[in-house]
Amino acid sequence: MASPYSGDPRARRYSAPRDRLPGRTRRIVLWSVAGVVLVLIIGAGWVGIRGLLAKNELQSALPYAKTVQSSITSGDLPAAAAAAKELRRHADKAASYTDDPIWRAAELVPFAGPNLTAVRIAAAATDTIAVHAILPLVGVAHDVDPARIKPVKGAIDLAPLSKVQPVVIRAQSAFDAAAASVDRIDTGATLGPVADAVDHLRTMLASAKPAVDAVGNSARLLPGMLGAGGPRTYLLLAQNPAELRATGGLVGALALIRADHGKISLGEQVSGTSLVPFEAPVSVIPAATQGLYGPLLGRYIQDVNLTPDFPLAARTASAMWTAKAGGHIDGVVTIDPVALSYILQVTGPVTLPSGDVLSSKNAVPLLLSDVYQRWSDPAQQDAFFSAAAKAVFEKVATGSADGAALMSAFVHSATERRMLVWSAHPGEQKVLDSTTLAGTLPASTPSSAGIGVYFNDATGAKMDYYLRTEIEVGSAVCRIDGKPSTQVTVTLTNEAPLDAATRLPAYVTGNGTYGVPAGHIRTRVAVYGPQDGLLTATRSGTADYPTIAGTDSGRPVSVFTVELAPGQSKAVKVDLLNVKQNVAGAAVTVTPTIHATNATPDVGGQFGASIIALDCGQTVK
Repeated sequence: MASPYSGDPRARRYSAPRDRLPGRTRRIVLWSVAGVVLVLIIGAGWVGIRGLLAKNELQSALPYAKTVQSSITSGDLPAAAAAAKELRRHADKAASYTDDPIWRAAELVPFAGPNLTAVRIAAAATDTIAVHAILPLVGVAHDVDPARIKPVKGAIDLAPLSKVQPVVIRAQSAFDAAAASVDRIDTGATLGPVADAVDHLRTMLASAKPAVDAVGNSARLLPGMLGAGGPRTYLLLAQNPAELRATGGLVGALALIRADHGKISLGEQVSGTSLVPFEAPVSVIPAATQGLYGPLLGRYIQDVNLTPDFPLAARTASAMWTAKAGGHIDGVVTIDPVALSYILQVTGPVTLPSGDVLSSKNAVPLLLSDVYQRWSDPAQQDAFFSAAAKAVFEKVATGSADGAALMSAFVHSATERRMLVWSAHPGEQKVLDSTTLAGTLPASTPSSAGIGVYFNDATGAKMDYYLRTEIEVGSAVCRIDGKPSTQVTVTLTNEAPLDAATRLPAYVTGNGTYGVPAGHIRTRVAVYGPQDGLLTATRSGTADYPTIAGTDSGRPVSVFTVELAPGQSKAVKVDLLNVKQNVAGAAVTVTPTIHATNATPDVGGQFGASIIALDCGQTVK
């Protein structure tokens, strides 16, 4: 039958195209698909080639980065400058290969995208560090050379450091920003080689950060703290680890250090016993801290550092000094005889008025043991300590020691928390808070629990010369909710002679004055858990161990007492729950004792502690 529209010309004009439309559409679709495929192939080739070129440039840059570091360390600044320029050239090319519209568009492609993003960020960070951190630092390396910063005839020339301060600060900020961008790279969806490369870059930046921070923080702090803007006065606390306190040792002696436009001088020196107790606390002590350590922190100079919070201890000590002697204190610095031994390794021996030759080898036994055998009168002991401190200070002030080696000794002391610094100037304290010099309570991160283990002597004598400590910390995810558990094992050993009660001086043993039998060592241990964490148990063996449970600045704390006769040893385990962490990890801060088991940080641990694998079956659920 004919179509009812067959006689209508409009119908013919309409129906004919409808018959041909599917074929044309197919051709259009096919050509479109082919075009898209071609674009994708070209784009993939473009990205692949440029990615390979970027990889090669980054690999070529690494040797130059190492050359820069080694050349600066050896003092070969021309070689460092030449290597820095090559580093910049390779880093710039790597960044340019990974930062164009095609590359950015390819980052949106599933699977490939995260890998391309990771490569681009890594290349850009390397370029930023080369251009804005390494090159500027190499340019001013001569002015921040430790050899030029060291005292010469009692004074440090601050002019070069002040001149380059803005450059160094900008370089430090650029380095930190680039390192942070690398830390934010999500390698969870990247290929193994890309993830490994990012981890390698993170490791390199982490190893370089201490050196960058040392230069940057020195430029930020030293001019002002050494009196570039006017005279400064600091209170030096000499800590005695033969009678432990949480920050290192009982404050046995105090001295004033003055700095004026780089000129450093040693002022008044007094014994800790000369500051008689105050009837009431001289500064505000938080109620939670008093609950853990008692009310003496604000009344006795010897007890200001029962708390491991050094800024709090320093503010209290400063208030005590000014209440007794008047004046103004710009900051507080601590040091102990072990730190003195590190300094003496650089300066060489010094001769004391007594005729003794104080050296790096005999400083610790002479100052913390032999002196008590020689004199029973505390006044004579204090005079000897003061003479030793003055002799070492004068030796350093002459500028005869190698500046780089001297700086290394100070860094070593700070790493072990044997040297701490607090500033009364908020801007300076903010910088110090980011360093090991600050002595703040342990901080936690989303991936690492901040753990603290601190010791306070409860013998009332000098028996901690014979105390050995061993600390093991392990974390693991043992719970269904994914929250990690952390276990801290503290082992104390009394290594005093078995006949210590009769062999050692009464001043050393305490002779039972505070209820501790002569020769015994009584120690109060404070274990701090991560911020907002929970204390779940304190045990020795399988039994609960008596403890004072509390909190300090949002951290759970277990305070327990261990008493040991000569030759005895005891281990106490503290179980904690990390509330704000979802992965196992721990960073440990420890009171620096005379004989720390782990005297040097290693791959698996930190100073004074070992990081171990935790068996979930060992924890208390």
